[in-house]
Amino acid sequence: MKKIYIDPGHGGNSVGASYNGRSEQDDTLRLCLKIKELLSSQEEVEVMLSRETDTNPELETRAREANSWGADYFCSIHRNAFLPNKAAGAEIWCYSKIALGGETYSKAQRILELLCNATGFINRGVKLGAPSYTDYAVNRLTNMSSALLEVGFIDSDTDNDIFDSMFEKIAESIAMGLMEAVGLEYKVSVIVGDVDGDGKVTASDARSILRASVGLEEVPVETGDINADGKITAEDARGALRIATGLEE
Repeated sequence: MKKIYIDPGHGGNSVGASYNGRSEQDDTLRLCLKIKELLSSQEEVEVMLSRETDTNPELETRAREANSWGADYFCSIHRNAFLPNKAAGAEIWCYSKIALGGETYSKAQRILELLCNATGFINRGVKLGAPSYTDYAVNRLTNMSSALLEVGFIDSDTDNDIFDSMFEKIAESIAMGLMEAVGLEYKVSVIVGDVDGDGKVTASDARSILRASVGLEEVPVETGDINADGKITAEDARGALRIATGLEE
């Protein structure tokens, strides 16, 4: 059984970065809870969060807990900040003394790649150390491979739009990367009717299924075949629309 330790940045009296009424501590907790939910549905993996409520464990406590638990990978989740709408994108930080291109570096690089490819975040790359001092404590004090992931800039309207509109994709791509980091394959749960893969069935999905029924679009049978008759028809589109509007489950 592999163990993944996830650290929602900040919390409690440590708000982190803030912008236009939103705070880093809230964004990171919401995202990490979703990642835990996704990983908990996978096989051969256990997940622990440094916090699941609005608390602020000491950085040393977070690292020590992961070490004591015997985590195979540690990932701290944050949101970046600079000046309003002057920077954008996602980046990931590792311990300054790791080898470039080594195992820890490659794992972090892959997590970031999956995140950016799935969501459209600008890929700002793998960084070593910390912006204004030698290393982040969560990277310096952990015994296992670790990284600190900055999921976009909280003071970027563009990044906030991505964070909110692609929240499910963000969580899933990070979950995939974390599974890869411990040598496991992430198994995607198929939601019948969810053609665009955003985690829910909407009117947009129904339109795609209708287009597929007349040959104007390609939709996988496993997601578009609502009535499970082996083919995609207008009836499937009607079924998806009923699900989207709450008339059917």
